Amino acid sequence: MTHDSAVIEEGMLSTERIDLYHLRIKRPDAPKVLLLGGSNFDLRLKRAFLNSPLALNCDLSTYEPRGIGRTQHPTGPWTMQDYARDALAALDALGWSDAIVVGESFGGMTALHLALLAPERVCRMVIASATAGGPEHASYDIARFLDLPLEDAAREALCLQDTRNAALRQHDPEAFAQKVSERMTFETAFRDPSLTSGGYPRLLEARRAHDCTARLDKITVPTTVIAGRFDTQARPEAQKALADALPNSSFHLFDAGHGVLFTDPTATQTAYHAIETATLDYDDQESA
Repeated sequence: MTHDSAVIEEGMLSTERIDLYHLRIKRPDAPKVLLLGGSNFDLRLKRAFLNSPLALNCDLSTYEPRGIGRTQHPTGPWTMQDYARDALAALDALGWSDAIVVGESFGGMTALHLALLAPERVCRMVIASATAGGPEHASYDIARFLDLPLEDAAREALCLQDTRNAALRQHDPEAFAQKVSERMTFETAFRDPSLTSGGYPRLLEARRAHDCTARLDKITVPTTVIAGRFDTQARPEAQKALADALPNSSFHLFDAGHGVLFTDPTATQTAYHAIETATLDYDDQESA
């Protein structure tokens, strides 16, 4: 399959620790970007990034995290360090010495752990809709939705991820009902295999223990933090606290909800500008 001048490769990526269901938009001379998706990043259902500047201009690699979709589900308990090691193993399998890491929501959490695990492999980060975790700045525990009926969970998730949906529910019930229906369709498709296998609950258990707050000063890689003003899953003030605690970061707030990275064109362009800046910096170092 072609993507302009690039080639999309999709299938299993075998690494030294796990087999990942992987998609790569291959442009050998373009900036290398590792995209780490959210907790429900099933590539059958999550394709919006394919139309973004990241996909149109970068050598982009991404994959379904353990517990989701077609990626392998190893036995034993999982931690956020496992997700960081999976990302590192993906870089090794790709033959990439380093990469620009873009993490959205759960993927942003993973990116922080990756930067702590192997800082030399991360040349820049873009983190969207994610927090550092811990008692004061944890993202909402979305595992609570697993105990709700499907429609109730859809309603609650929509209002949590974008507070404007609460107003929509009150003032335009028909439009809100359409959003609920679309969310339920997604969740029904997502359920098998990620929920029926038990993989998604195990991912959410690892997510619950996410906490990098005491080590953020160790992450010196340039980082762009992107937040949505109407996001209460990853509260903007918690994302601002993340940016403030990182030694080399910038914070950008947009009129959007959770998932701002690929729903707000200005936010997407901000992420791509960070990638362009990293590439220029790298070229300057090479020519020095």
